[in-house]
Amino acid sequence: MLKFSALLYVCLFVMLLVAGVILWVVGGATGARQAVERFFGDLLGSKDFHLLGDKLLAGAVVGGAVLVVVGTAANTLLAVLYNLISDVLGGIDVTLTDDDEPPRP
Repeated sequence: MLKFSALLYVCLFVMLLVAGVILWVVGGATGARQAVERFFGDLLGSKDFHLLGDKLLAGAVVGGAVLVVVGTAANTLLAVLYNLISDVLGGIDVTLTDDDEPPRP
């Protein structure tokens, strides 16, 4: 579970990071980023409000790395707890049969 969770969260982290960078570049090219900066500047009453791309990227990398570690640890802990609880309480046994065969006497 540890390996699977770590791989899953790292893949999601990289995918969201790449999508964020692409959206940042497209937003800058289309002028949407400047419109958002103007909106927040008007909202906060600041004339020189700017979003700093390098600071946002660094924050996203650090925050994403923390979430990868926390998510992996949480999934591993929950899997261990589930296994311990199912050992103590027993599990549900499922028996599958083939309906094509006639019942045995």
